Amino acid sequence: MITSRGLVEGDEHTKQMLVFDELETVRSVQLYGTDPKYVGLAAEILCNEYGVAHVDLNFGCPVPKVTRKGGGGALPWKRGLLAEVLEAAVAATSKYDVPLTMKTRKGLDDDHLTYLDAGHIAQETGVSAIALHGRTVAQAYSGVADWDAIAALVDAVDIPVLGNGDIWEAKDAVRMVQQTGVAGVVV
Repeated sequence: MITSRGLVEGDEHTKQMLVFDELETVRSVQLYGTDPKYVGLAAEILCNEYGVAHVDLNFGCPVPKVTRKGGGGALPWKRGLLAEVLEAAVAATSKYDVPLTMKTRKGLDDDHLTYLDAGHIAQETGVSAIALHGRTVAQAYSGVADWDAIAALVDAVDIPVLGNGDIWEAKDAVRMVQQTGVAGVVV
């Protein structure tokens, strides 16, 4: 995962994280950002200069250092901003026929759920697929992932949904697909 602003501003540490081995012919990068302008420019750079085949936006990070600034799992609470970020990224990646996906969580906490709205916004803005971690930001990685929420998102949108949370072995992934109807599993 790299920061969009770091990439746009030419940060050396960020560029070092984008060094690919010559055997890596299919390149996928996860991008973090909260500013539509920087996310769009970073997505453009990834496609144009680094030849990536896939860009994923991370709106699932529960770390307080990230969420306190409105990023990660906190960003989908701001539905308008989420739409602007997604629109900018889709506009950049679609010029190169590069799919854009996003990862999110159920919401900030059980009283502030965002995943269904985020799914609809993703679909409306042209996101190729959405991954849902079945926990809230407040839960971080504690408790049990809510696979029923993942199934509800599958039913609510027409784009592929990928499930995440409590996949420890291959049999867990198979069970998630069977139980929720997801198109795939993110580990």
